[in-house]
Amino acid sequence: MQMNQNPPVKRGRRSRVSTEQKLAILQQWQAGTPVTELCRTHSLTANAIYRWKKQLDHGLRDHGELIPKSRRLPLQRKIDELERALGRKALAVDILKKFCELKELRLPEGM
Repeated sequence: MQMNQNPPVKRGRRSRVSTEQKLAILQQWQAGTPVTELCRTHSLTANAIYRWKKQLDHGLRDHGELIPKSRRLPLQRKIDELERALGRKALAVDILKKFCELKELRLPEGM
């Protein structure tokens, strides 16, 4: 059995687990270690591990760092805003194409 080399830091009732520790535990789980064994080894609940997996799926950066929700929400709003602007521009281009077809005008190359 493996001993817990980096125990969670205790603060009040909850223990705080660093991002590196979370990733290491999730990697052990991916490698085939049962959740029950991970819970027993690291003094965790299964819900915590599943929650971390969900957070990881929703907020994983390319180099393995989790994006905090406070930073992700403004970025998501900006993406939504840009997608709406792109939709408006695409609609304007479609309208211009239809207009040019009706007036039998020649469109510039690339449109």
